Amino acid sequence: MGKNKNSKRKYTKFLESWFNHPSIRIAMYLALGAIMYLLLMGQVIPVTHELAEGQISPIKLESPITVVDEWATNNLRDAAANAVPDQYTREEKMVVEQTKLLDDFFNSLNVIVAQTELTPEEKAQLLSLDADLSFLTEETRTALASLSLDKINNLKFISRTTLDAIMNENIKLEDLEASFAKVDERVENNPFDNEKKIKNLATEITKSYIKPNYFNNSNQTSLLREEARNSIEPVLIKKDELIVKEGQTIDKAIYEKLKAASLLKDTSTLWPYFGLLLLVGLLLVLLFYSIERMKPSVHKENKALSMVLIIVLLTLVGISIIGFIGESSETLTMGYLAPVAFGVMLITLFVSMKFAILIAVVFSMYASIVFNTDLTMIFDFRYGFVLLIGSTAGAFAIGRVKQRSSILKAGLIIALFNVLSILVILMLTNQTYTLKNSLESVSFGLIGGLFSAVLTIGFMPFFETVFGILSPINLIELSNPNHPLLRKLLIETPGTYHHSIIVGNLAESAAEAIGANGLLARVGAYYHDLGKTKRPTFFIENQLNKENPHDKIAPNLSKNIILAHPKDGVEMLREYKLPLPIQEIALQHHGTSLLKYFYHKVNKDNENPVPESEYRYQGPKPQTKEAAIVCIADSVEAAVRSIQRPTNELIETTVRKIIKAKLDDNQFNECDLTLKELDIVANSMLESMKGIFHSRIEYPDDKELEALKGEKTS
Repeated sequence: MGKNKNSKRKYTKFLESWFNHPSIRIAMYLALGAIMYLLLMGQVIPVTHELAEGQISPIKLESPITVVDEWATNNLRDAAANAVPDQYTREEKMVVEQTKLLDDFFNSLNVIVAQTELTPEEKAQLLSLDADLSFLTEETRTALASLSLDKINNLKFISRTTLDAIMNENIKLEDLEASFAKVDERVENNPFDNEKKIKNLATEITKSYIKPNYFNNSNQTSLLREEARNSIEPVLIKKDELIVKEGQTIDKAIYEKLKAASLLKDTSTLWPYFGLLLLVGLLLVLLFYSIERMKPSVHKENKALSMVLIIVLLTLVGISIIGFIGESSETLTMGYLAPVAFGVMLITLFVSMKFAILIAVVFSMYASIVFNTDLTMIFDFRYGFVLLIGSTAGAFAIGRVKQRSSILKAGLIIALFNVLSILVILMLTNQTYTLKNSLESVSFGLIGGLFSAVLTIGFMPFFETVFGILSPINLIELSNPNHPLLRKLLIETPGTYHHSIIVGNLAESAAEAIGANGLLARVGAYYHDLGKTKRPTFFIENQLNKENPHDKIAPNLSKNIILAHPKDGVEMLREYKLPLPIQEIALQHHGTSLLKYFYHKVNKDNENPVPESEYRYQGPKPQTKEAAIVCIADSVEAAVRSIQRPTNELIETTVRKIIKAKLDDNQFNECDLTLKELDIVANSMLESMKGIFHSRIEYPDDKELEALKGEKTS
């Protein structure tokens, strides 16, 4: 039988150590992250479709965002740029240069023709040698050599006037042949000299000096075309704009619109997936460090962490469900119904207010993502703002709640702050809200506060039962004198009941002085001596001037009865399913301290001293600050109560002596009480004890009064 118990105990310890392994903690965070990723995929990553150009669309598609239609915009800009003709620049100096060259030609020609002593053949020979005349053909040189000076002057006049007329026009390189045709026409129509030979020579010579003077200006052309492109406004695909109807053929324009709106699978990228992964990672890091800084004890026990993460998960799922319903019904203002305050209130009740307020930021950011309808942004902080204000108000309100019905009052406070926050948005934003939208927003804000309160009341028993969590409300309910165990304590052991009440008051004030859970210390103290109800008369506070039964039994038997009362109390607490922290205080309130009176009594006349270990409580030693404080308060109350004439000095000496004795006995080695905190505990208990055992005037009895009267009459 003993072996089975030991093996079962070892197996239980193995499971506890395995479950508290850091790898389990990491796995819980990863599981939460995976669920968050899946919940947010539909909100952050747009839905895409397998569609192709020329296909008949099986569904109606609208643009989820306002985006530029790059394809249509570029088409319009290209058309505007192409409408700008090539730009040309006229080179005015070309007219001057070519006219001067023509004049130089005739000057050289006149010099040669003027030599009358030369024969025409010799003049032709000289013409071939002149560089300015080298372009002439042999036939032309011969013809020119035979002309008189008067004919040369006529030729010059016709050529020069024709050149001036043609060169003062815009001549492009590609228009050179047309300019030559104009030379033929002008020379032919020139009446100055109608000799055929002169006209032919004028035509040939003039054409030699006709050059392009109108050139393409590529820089100017590019500049004007760029200005034309920039003058075209981008073509926008507006949010909710119908892109394609069901059954409509997808042409190039529609396909490009679908592509621009990121509605096609072949145009989607992996960046949104990586971005969402990074976003979830940031939220998890924020959650992790919120716990690490605000409530590090949660990371020391995976059971507590799992409770926190389940609350977080329930809240996130609740937000996502509201988001899905709102999207399906196209009622966007339903986001104000999100149960952010539900998670914040539960964490306030079960963990701490500071951590709850910080986690409200995470919930509000998540809600801002879920209820965002503009895919050009990640967050819609209208919802985040309202939910953050409301849930923070809920955290403050729930911190003062003393009974479950008061949670509904906290819900009303949340509803009030929701409405006020919504009114701020309605009055300060530039967006125009219809009366219907405004009333919907306010209504959902009101309902959201009450909805969160109802969820909190509904889920509290689940967490209290599954995780053995003691909320302030549960503790206050357990402190009710009408609780069956407290009534049993009062009726069967009134002395112990009175002792427990005083211990509770001492423990509560001391715990609050060092920042521990004062309410838990007080309620734990109420039940710490419940085991004494099994044999009430064996404990001095219940004897009420009756005979002490320990005087008739052996010290060893007395020892067994006294040492058994913590374990007996725990068994009764388990029977009534009181939370584990209350059981632990009852089991640990004596630690492994020595039962000195009976230990010295048994060894008084014993030649072979009994080991101390047989007269020590089985423990364990106090594991928490609250259990250690109850341990101190229990001993202090009993010791001070036994002082017949208590004074402030005597009370202080007794309190500090008890704390030092327990410290020397290593009773606080397994809890995280510091020496500074022990000093604060001592001072707190001294103040409380002085209030309880304050000095009183000793009133004379009846005989003394008669004696005083006699003295006055005598």
